[in-house]
Amino acid sequence: FRQLVGANSAVQQLYFSSVPASMYSLLIHGTLLDNIGTVVRDVGSQSIVCAAIFWFFVLLSALTVMNMLIGILCEVVNAVSATEREAIMVSFVKEKMQTCFEELDSDGDGKLTREEFLQVLEKPEACRVLQDVG
Repeated sequence: FRQLVGANSAVQQLYFSSVPASMYSLLIHGTLLDNIGTVVRDVGSQSIVCAAIFWFFVLLSALTVMNMLIGILCEVVNAVSATEREAIMVSFVKEKMQTCFEELDSDGDGKLTREEFLQVLEKPEACRVLQDVG
């Protein structure tokens, strides 16, 4: 833009006086769309080609920002999905193993002794639940 606008023009001095100033103008006016109408009018009065290139930059930067936001949204949904999947698995295992442990608790104190716990391996349903968990 610095070279396309024209040397020593008012638009170049206002928006594109140096490379950092050009980057700042493109970020603020082209990406964040702050006071874009005035900038496009000023650039368009200097050069129609520059105005078209500026609008193309605005389109590309909007698509880039939208793409980044969609990527972040997908990552958040994926993380929530994994957390929910794990919570459901824990709930499932707890429910299945609790009924199995209640059946094996021969003295009814709510605690399993070593002998009672070793009987878990003899029950095919308990082995299947443990195998499903991994």
